[in-house]
Amino acid sequence: MEFKSISVLVMLGIFAFITILVMIKSKHFFKALVFSALQGIAALFAVNLLSAATGVSLSVNALTLAISAVGGTAGVIGMLVSRLFLL
Repeated sequence: MEFKSISVLVMLGIFAFITILVMIKSKHFFKALVFSALQGIAALFAVNLLSAATGVSLSVNALTLAISAVGGTAGVIGMLVSRLFLL
């Protein structure tokens, strides 16, 4: 793998770790998990709805849905940043 690919994967892993850590510390893990997943999926669809105006889109597939559900909004931002670095 290239250095860029590895660094992007590490960055996405750090985003996911921090998000899960914050959920655990909130003492309402499952409630925070559900709200974070809904926010992430909504953010993913918002990015795609605004793609006509911005020119930036993310494909909706199982991987991007999983990253946005686990990582929430931070996961979607991480995918946008990784797209910026990889393309």
